[in-house]
Amino acid sequence: MNRFKHTLTLLSLCILFTLGACREMPSNQSSGANGSQVPQQNTANEDSQFVRMLTELQSKNPKQDAQAAIAGGERHFLCGAGRSRSVPGLTADVYANARERCPTQCLEGVTDALLGANHAKYLDAALQYSAQWNQVMITACY
Repeated sequence: MNRFKHTLTLLSLCILFTLGACREMPSNQSSGANGSQVPQQNTANEDSQFVRMLTELQSKNPKQDAQAAIAGGERHFLCGAGRSRSVPGLTADVYANARERCPTQCLEGVTDALLGANHAKYLDAALQYSAQWNQVMITACY
């Protein structure tokens, strides 16, 4: 099972990388309202923010967080990156039967565009966190 998760994660990252390669890359400069050049955040800067976000995510306990959310009356699944008909940690059939009772939200930074190596690491951790969250949340949504 662990090998399956590893293979699934690698497959997800490959898909994300492919989708990210199709994303229009921002230019370093754009024109402001008065015609002056205004620096834009580039992909490297976007990617660097995921170091902090990864550290924060790794300090959390997804099972405890989901249990606390349920106790507080909050019910939602966490999405994976991409355009799947399922969510991490649940089969497509289980998710299809429960998604009407519990909406799906995404963690900050979970997108179908890959912004760099740090973003890839964050997406991997977010996928693992979301899978564990969803496995607890299904008990309140099924």
